[in-house]
Amino acid sequence: MDQQQLLSLYRSMLTAREIDKVEKELTNRGDAFFHLSGAGHEATAALASHLTADDWLHCHYRDRALLVARGINVRTFFDTLLCTDNSPGRGRRMSGFMNDPALNILSMVTPTGNNALQAVGVAAAVRNNPNKPIVYCGIGDGTTQQGEVLEAIGEAVRDELPVLFVIQDNKWAISTTTDGKTFYSLPDGEADSFYGIDIHYVNGRDPLECHEKFGEVVADVRASRKPAIIVCSVERLTSHTNADDHTIYRTEEDIRNACETGDPILVMEAKLRQAGITDDDLKLIRTQVADQVAAAEEDALASDTPAAKLDAKSLLPVEVTHPSKEKFGSGEGDQLNMKDALRKVLGNHLETDPGVTLLGEDIEDPKGDVFGVTRGLSTEFPNQVFNSALSESTIVGKSIGRALTGERPVAFIQFADFMPTAYNQIVSELGAIHWRTDGSWKAPVILMIACGAFRPGLGPYHAQTFESVFAHCPGIDVFMPSTAADAAGMLNAAFKSDRPTVFLYPKSCLNDSEHTTSEDVHEQFVPIGVAKKVHSGRDITLVGWGNTVSLCENAANALSDVGVEAEVIDLRSISPWDEKLVISSAETTARLVVVHEDNQTCGMGAEILATVAERANVPVAMRRVARKDTFIPCNFENQIAILPSFKKVLTACADLLDMDLDWIPPTELADGVAIIEAIGSGPADESVEIVEIHVEDGGTVAKGDVVATVEATKSVFDITSSVDGTVDEILGEVGESIAVGAPLVVLSVESTTRRKKPVTQENAGTAILAQRKSGHTISLARPTEERRPFDVGLSHVSSICGNEAVSNDRLLEGRHKMTSDDIVRRTGIRQRYWMDETQTPLQMAVDSCASVLENEQLLIDDIDLLICSTTSPETITPSMSCRILSELTGGQDTMLQAYDISAACSGYLYALQAGYDFLQSKPDGRVLVTTVEVLSPLLDLDDFDTSVLFGDATTATMLYGEAHFDKSVARLHRPELSARGEDGSTLSVPLMNNGSIKMKGKQVFQKAVRAMMSSLTRVCQHKGILIDQLDLVVPHQANQRIIDAIQRRINTEVFSNIAQHGNTSSSSIPLCLESVLPESEAGERLGLCAFGGGFTFGAGIIEKL
Repeated sequence: MDQQQLLSLYRSMLTAREIDKVEKELTNRGDAFFHLSGAGHEATAALASHLTADDWLHCHYRDRALLVARGINVRTFFDTLLCTDNSPGRGRRMSGFMNDPALNILSMVTPTGNNALQAVGVAAAVRNNPNKPIVYCGIGDGTTQQGEVLEAIGEAVRDELPVLFVIQDNKWAISTTTDGKTFYSLPDGEADSFYGIDIHYVNGRDPLECHEKFGEVVADVRASRKPAIIVCSVERLTSHTNADDHTIYRTEEDIRNACETGDPILVMEAKLRQAGITDDDLKLIRTQVADQVAAAEEDALASDTPAAKLDAKSLLPVEVTHPSKEKFGSGEGDQLNMKDALRKVLGNHLETDPGVTLLGEDIEDPKGDVFGVTRGLSTEFPNQVFNSALSESTIVGKSIGRALTGERPVAFIQFADFMPTAYNQIVSELGAIHWRTDGSWKAPVILMIACGAFRPGLGPYHAQTFESVFAHCPGIDVFMPSTAADAAGMLNAAFKSDRPTVFLYPKSCLNDSEHTTSEDVHEQFVPIGVAKKVHSGRDITLVGWGNTVSLCENAANALSDVGVEAEVIDLRSISPWDEKLVISSAETTARLVVVHEDNQTCGMGAEILATVAERANVPVAMRRVARKDTFIPCNFENQIAILPSFKKVLTACADLLDMDLDWIPPTELADGVAIIEAIGSGPADESVEIVEIHVEDGGTVAKGDVVATVEATKSVFDITSSVDGTVDEILGEVGESIAVGAPLVVLSVESTTRRKKPVTQENAGTAILAQRKSGHTISLARPTEERRPFDVGLSHVSSICGNEAVSNDRLLEGRHKMTSDDIVRRTGIRQRYWMDETQTPLQMAVDSCASVLENEQLLIDDIDLLICSTTSPETITPSMSCRILSELTGGQDTMLQAYDISAACSGYLYALQAGYDFLQSKPDGRVLVTTVEVLSPLLDLDDFDTSVLFGDATTATMLYGEAHFDKSVARLHRPELSARGEDGSTLSVPLMNNGSIKMKGKQVFQKAVRAMMSSLTRVCQHKGILIDQLDLVVPHQANQRIIDAIQRRINTEVFSNIAQHGNTSSSSIPLCLESVLPESEAGERLGLCAFGGGFTFGAGIIEKL
């Protein structure tokens, strides 16, 4: 070293010592509260001259002189000590912990050893940089036995990474001597090597010896691109920190000898004198350094106090968080399950961004992850997809290091249960780096973690979720999708967010063939922190995520069968979570059930319920359904008993809804019958494909015989028989996909040979729900009516049907092999009336209106409002109502309100509500309600899903305000209406001459029954009665199966005339009333309910006068 280099090194070391001195003074006088010294470790500054601007430093907390030599400003030390607004972490870090992106100084760690794996990750990212950078990792001797340090050295050796591990050995780990407690201090002396690399020893008391040794080793690491270890023997000249007193555990002689012989500054001054530097020169330098440090201290003391940062995460732009930014798949082409969707998203990002890497156990081909999520990716992207050592902390720590260089690593943890071994890196580093550096550094690692139970074969250490633990870690986003579309959209969001993300994917959902998505996954996007409303409802809110969403849906379906509308919310984003949607829904329903498979105590459900309790503007009754506070057993029956289940969720709902709930036990197999079920190769399998069937009907099967060969996610394997028997029935064919758990072969067996089959799924039986009247029922707060509503009544109904009676036989002539009886079985319809060539929709409507006017002895001038419900207007403008008005007035200038309603089959109820509301503002008025439904011209006669259903009819009903109520035959109560938006893919009616009616009958059936039941329940609740207190229910005549389904759910008789008229859309209810009202007794209450395209639905009550 020349004289200038010597003085530069001395100045850096002296500056660090002077900073220590002043920091101690500030702490002693109460201006600061924590101080740690680097006294005795200053010789590491000798490393700085061998480093380039491209090199990276992950320093030890006593590397103060090295930090000064690298370029850290003196004032920064005091800003950090005093926690000022100018400090690198804006007051968040304790004294001595620095970072500087401009100098490639990484954020120093407080849990000792955490920097080692990160340094390895940085080295992996920069290894092939043409400038040949190296990574310095400073650690203490006590830290060397941290598992992560040993993992880091091993990883650096295996991957040949340019990491320089410098161990600063001062013989103390606070008060514990480290002799014999490090990997290099062995019973027979100092180790020469570790993990196959030489250990270099250097006297850290002598800065010039350090300079020489550092130069040799750095040059070798830079050239070879391999790691090295230096053990730098130093003295700790002070207590561990100001909170420690080393005189308690160190002898006076030890301390004196350390200060006299082990002070590198004294050694350096002696070397400088030997090099011709005078004492005056040294005194001048000491004065300059003291002045520089004093000025920095003064500036720092004048600095502002930082504002508290209330969030540990970086801010996200509205493009990433607003609900309107959600992008769905096209729905076209081949469909992907969750596993395939995740793989495709990862492949897209690997292809478009060379900085994206994947690291995890067993993720390379041919295995491609234990669940197949990464299969094929390492073959396509061999330089970006890597198998890791079997160490979760290595996976996460190394990925953090890569992220700190600007890469976008994806780290795979095979099971959530293995997370604890990586927890230190997750909570102490991944979540904290952005916060503790005030955003100077970021680590947008995506942790992909398979999680969850609900499958036979899973058990302890393979079935947990841990989302509450992750959500408790500040600075980390936590996602858990339940569908393929959400998995794709949320993974894209994780990449776009540039924030660390824990992406939990339930293994039981990976191969779900129901909730799939289209292949355009690169376009799909789910905003962060936005939940998804799976079902809308107004009676109770169910919130779940991951595996529990399906439990919530099943409970909602069971409730809808008895007319209860459950709102199901898939939270999907755990942190941040959609407080706004959940609170809004809970306020609407006043009842909330949160379902999660993490254990109950301190689970996410508790957080949600607490937030709702604090922020909701109305009282909300709440329940949690969660895993018991225990571990998950492998025995599946026990697993069901511990985990949330359909039965538990429905029981909680019934409790909040004050309903009786009984269960009909599942049907047992008949004696002498055994079932061989399809099984999967692993817990993620939802279905298998039959490759070969090895038995035949009537054949004998022995225990252990192969019944079928099937292909699952992981392998092709045989399914064998567990009993001896004779094949009664084979329930699958070669090439067919069959659900896991579904019957594959039915056997006849000897009664004594049948063994109890292991339980593979929850089978709670059939739920029987019934509403009960109770003083404890939770009621929604409703605005009190300041006055009673004005009475509204209605007249008898007049109707006009098509002239052409079309029987089933006539409809089928020469067109279909179906028979008339087949149509009756499917629909209940025997005939329908179609408009003939002598009729028009307009004339039919005018005739029905004229009839009711005549029957009620009214003129058109007596009417105040004309409402026409129609699905088949002949023109958009003029509206059908205005055309009817024109015909009824005979061209005279009569003025009254007139408009059309398009609410499909619910249109009559929509019109009744509109008329009722009008008559509240005009109690002396009259409203003419007409329905005009001529659908036969819109039928495709070869489409027997629709052509057999619809008939043509128009009707007219008069509504009377209170002033004319005595003219009424029935009292009308205000109908309850609602709608759920639909894109027309399930049910659509085109404009005239623009196509034909299209309908997916099975989907409409389920929706119709549930919507009509819930609407009927709601309108009865509003009137303070039960459905069973109605005298008759008159539903929209859609299909006899729907009518029968409603009848099975209630005790009240359900009216039907569909056999004679078919489905006449919004004309069907008034057609029924035309027959029913004249036969009803005074005081009888009739419930009306309808469901139509759109989807629209509603219900109402009328009372016969």
